[in-house]
Amino acid sequence: MNEIQSILLALHVGAGFVALGSGITAAANKIFELSHRWHIVTGRAFFWSMLGVFGTAVPISVLTGNVFLLLIALFSFYLAWSGWCYARNRSGLPTAVDWLRVSAMLAAALAMAGYGVLLLRAADRNGITLLVFAGIGAGLSLQDLRILRSGGLKGPARIAKHLTMMLGGTIATITAFLVVNIKFHPAFVVWLAPTVLITPIIVWMNIRVLRGAPKPAAAGAGG
Repeated sequence: MNEIQSILLALHVGAGFVALGSGITAAANKIFELSHRWHIVTGRAFFWSMLGVFGTAVPISVLTGNVFLLLIALFSFYLAWSGWCYARNRSGLPTAVDWLRVSAMLAAALAMAGYGVLLLRAADRNGITLLVFAGIGAGLSLQDLRILRSGGLKGPARIAKHLTMMLGGTIATITAFLVVNIKFHPAFVVWLAPTVLITPIIVWMNIRVLRGAPKPAAAGAGG
């Protein structure tokens, strides 16, 4: 590994640790209705650290030829980026950035599905991981596309979508941590376990918000 790759990897890992800590803290503050101010602060830290993870993953992927890493990085950043956009856009009206992120994820989902099939044909079970994430990414981006075409989201629906995407991004950081530190065969079990275990929490949070449970306004959560 050359010096540039070493520096990029160190920055990538550092941003990943910040994303992991801030993402879990922001989620805990919202789930347990603790400090909304800290939810905002840690939510901002989470988004910018996820940008750092993505910004370093791209050149690392190019330098090492790691297509799998590039696609996973695109998917993970889409979740955090979307959560940030839903928090920042108080009017709910679609913007050019919204159309860009949705289009990028739809293209990435197609690439993930195609590369996943190639991996499976090569007897690489990471293809299963990519196909599952491709399905999730396609489903979320198509849902986003319908939202944009309908004029956007406001009120509790916007907040619920913000929480969904941010928690999805948090799942991505937890997954990355587990994959690096836990050796288990088949590997796709570790890749998919956080999604399976945490998705019910996302569903519960959506139900709670949409039913109007007492909560602070989340308009500045990504601010």
